[in-house]
Amino acid sequence: MKRNMKKLISLLALLVCVISLAGCAARKELPKEEMYRNKSDQYVKMLTSMSEEELNELIAGLEEEFEDFEQEVALYRYIGGTGQKFDFTADAYLALFKSYASNLDDFGAYVGVKEYEGGVEKDGEVTYDVVYEFEKHDMRLSLVYDSHDVVITVTADPIYSTGEILQKAGMNTLLGMGVVFTVLILISLIISCFNFIPAIEKKFSKKKAEEKKAAAPAAPVAAAPVAAPAAEEPADDLELVAVITAAVAAAMGTTSTDGFVVRSIKRKSNQKWKKA
Repeated sequence: MKRNMKKLISLLALLVCVISLAGCAARKELPKEEMYRNKSDQYVKMLTSMSEEELNELIAGLEEEFEDFEQEVALYRYIGGTGQKFDFTADAYLALFKSYASNLDDFGAYVGVKEYEGGVEKDGEVTYDVVYEFEKHDMRLSLVYDSHDVVITVTADPIYSTGEILQKAGMNTLLGMGVVFTVLILISLIISCFNFIPAIEKKFSKKKAEEKKAAAPAAPVAAAPVAAPAAEEPADDLELVAVITAAVAAAMGTTSTDGFVVRSIKRKSNQKWKKA
């Protein structure tokens, strides 16, 4: 186990050395090293000699008349009469001031040159970096030159310590998580409101139905059915009594009914008379 750990440590050390040597080999002294240094110092001196108000006015003027400025840059070799191109492209010149002005609060007052980190040449372009010391944070000025020594890309960034980088990363993480949780809470609240929608809809439907019912004309009350008059008892019962009375009188051999009175007539359940 210990042997494996020693091998791993040795391998990591070798890897660090290789990377360091590769970096040193890439950052070699260039044939025009002095020119790159002088130009970097010249541009930083120009930037630091301007106040924040002057920087903002210059940036606003360049942005407002950028097309005209592009034409002046393109015709600079003829306007100046020297045949030499302008040091920057129009975009790079504007980027120089904007990059510095956007980080002005992080720089503070200018102190001086801290380190010429050197240049890297690749595909006919040269990237040259210089670190300048300021009161708050150092600045790394990175200029990319084309094959005609014209600056085509500019960055002027503050150099933060490891603690500041971690702090910014932590703040960004907390801010991102806070936004995510806030959105999730809002979504949860919106979803919870869906439970009240049916009740509200039912309430409005009921209210609408009541208003519609109140607005409709009153329906006529249906007349109560008149009870049919009770059917009169037919006169057949009286006739039946008279017939029976006469039959009883005949059976008694008399024609008068004074001797008896027929009070009621009852039909027997056995109905034997039907057999006669």
